[in-house]
Amino acid sequence: MFLYLYKLNYATEQYVAKVLRDVLYHKIMGNLEYAMGMFREYYLRSDIILPPRFTMREYGFMFFDRKYVLRHLGFKNKREIKKFFVSNVPRHAYYSTAYYTDPSNKDMESKGWLGADLIFDLDADHLPETEGLEYHRMLAVVKREAKKLIDDFLISDFGFSERDLTIVFSGGRGFHIYVRRGDVYPLKSDERREIVNYITGEGVNIENFLNVEYKTIRKKTQKLLRLYPPDTGGWYGKVSKAIFDNMNYLWTTYLNGGKKVLIEELNSLLKDKKLSSKVVKDFLKETSNYTVKLEGMMRAAQSKNPQILDMMDENVRDIYLKYLKEKIRIRGETDEPVSTDIHRIIRFIGSLHGKTGFIVRPLTYKEFNEFNPANHEDLLKFVVPDTFKKEETKIIPKSNDTLPFDITHVDKESCVPDYVAVFMVLRGLGDFISKC
Repeated sequence: MFLYLYKLNYATEQYVAKVLRDVLYHKIMGNLEYAMGMFREYYLRSDIILPPRFTMREYGFMFFDRKYVLRHLGFKNKREIKKFFVSNVPRHAYYSTAYYTDPSNKDMESKGWLGADLIFDLDADHLPETEGLEYHRMLAVVKREAKKLIDDFLISDFGFSERDLTIVFSGGRGFHIYVRRGDVYPLKSDERREIVNYITGEGVNIENFLNVEYKTIRKKTQKLLRLYPPDTGGWYGKVSKAIFDNMNYLWTTYLNGGKKVLIEELNSLLKDKKLSSKVVKDFLKETSNYTVKLEGMMRAAQSKNPQILDMMDENVRDIYLKYLKEKIRIRGETDEPVSTDIHRIIRFIGSLHGKTGFIVRPLTYKEFNEFNPANHEDLLKFVVPDTFKKEETKIIPKSNDTLPFDITHVDKESCVPDYVAVFMVLRGLGDFISKC
């Protein structure tokens, strides 16, 4: 039949060729072949983003058509890496955060460790509040925590500059933040763990960041807890700001829900109705200046009054601090093993993520702040490959899960943009039928 195509007019020829292509795709292509074909096209048409000192890193890969993990590879030049991607079409690609004298040596001790990037990994798996959320909403929560880590800890507390940081969307459920600076490369695991412990607040006691004073009146000693100014550096300012914010939150909770809802809020973390009621009873005592004491504390919080905790009865204050330790989220989030493992491998920047088809995309600080994962237009702009935007694929849905695109659901066999089809196939939400 192919021999006679040249005798047909152009329109008929194109139609027949399309039919033949669809038949062939339908007969020989399934989800695996479709996904590999789309990934191969991306790697053929896209430039490889090489990491610094790329010849000194170890590389690792997982594949569509092979079950094993291939590690301990080294590459001498960009051409070798490009050829490997196009020929092997990895589903997941990684390289080491470390630099070695002999990166392809399979014995870790013999690789010759020279140093490593300092990496922070934020993933939805480590944030309980993302459980059950749709993909794009989950990613927005992770981005919020990534911003807190960058702004409140890495830049504010540790003094890293924007140009010291490489911010990367992981392609899946989170973000990677690299610190690439000469003084962090030699850090060993224990030293990196100290950095992580500071960020995550390991062993933090709120009272350690309050200014404790003692006042004796009529032979009775009173313990006073004064807050530092909220713009004080480190955890001192973070604790103060969190307490001021919480007072405003409790006042709003009371205004919107009354006494019962306020008790429920405290009891949700104290798990003791009697103690929760005791705190609320003190908060709602009438005063000469304000309707209730809680309003006075709210006003003190707004004026950044360092004596705000001393407005409570002392035993009530201790109960409130127990609630506060569970409530406030001052800590930064990061995956401790990733940051402390000096032999870790991490996703290859510029590769595709094998569960979404999104690019493992580097973002400038400005782009990171602009990127809204809950907005499908931002996904298209920042992380969907251009090669996935050109054509459509016929897909049959296996699930009615919400998709993070303008096409939020695929209810029946339909032609959809390739980026939607790839996402559905990779996540097991649909099956490939044919190209449209």
